[in-house]
Amino acid sequence: MIKNNKFVLFGIMSVFIFTIAFAGNTTKAEAYTEIGGVTLKVGSTGANVRALQELLASDPVMYPSGSRDGVFGSQTKRAVIQFQLAYNLTPDGIVGPMSRNKVNSIVMSGRGIDVASASIYSLALSSAGKNEVVSFSSSEPVKTTVFYDTSLINWSNWNDAEITLATPAISGTKSSDDTFSTSKQLTLSNTSPNTKYNYTITTTDQSGNTSVIWPSTFQTNQ
Repeated sequence: MIKNNKFVLFGIMSVFIFTIAFAGNTTKAEAYTEIGGVTLKVGSTGANVRALQELLASDPVMYPSGSRDGVFGSQTKRAVIQFQLAYNLTPDGIVGPMSRNKVNSIVMSGRGIDVASASIYSLALSSAGKNEVVSFSSSEPVKTTVFYDTSLINWSNWNDAEITLATPAISGTKSSDDTFSTSKQLTLSNTSPNTKYNYTITTTDQSGNTSVIWPSTFQTNQ
């Protein structure tokens, strides 16, 4: 089964590795078709099923066969269950109102299915006067926040079994960039000289998938 990836934790040393791993999963903008107001399940056939299959096929992990034959069989049902698990819907393999609305909202986005969080690479910190600058690139457009503090970064309930379903509350001063782009540069203002800081970074892609790197440290100059 596909694990819900709305929140993903990356170790600081794993950032580049995950960039390579997710590179093949980036969905391309294609023209998908909305499905009409009917319930689809095993035995259903026709254009609505074919439209559903086309969208499911945008994620080959979710729908390995990629069949677009317009017949709702066992393979399509398994893919629908994976889709429902990924988007926190009841995993019954039936496309009723809730699943249909989610399918159509994804169709309207034009991006296809996207349950993988962005990864970051080329992460660097540099000094600029009394400020520190964090820069990095990402595998897809994201908005981002850097949290930093002289105290340890605290994540409320970060080790809870359900944490994959939501981004944890994170302590510290924040520096944010709420525009979607693949190249980021954020200023950490009014840092103290010759001081060790703890920091972590969150990124959120256009589909709402969030990743957080494991907290690390940096040392300011005098």
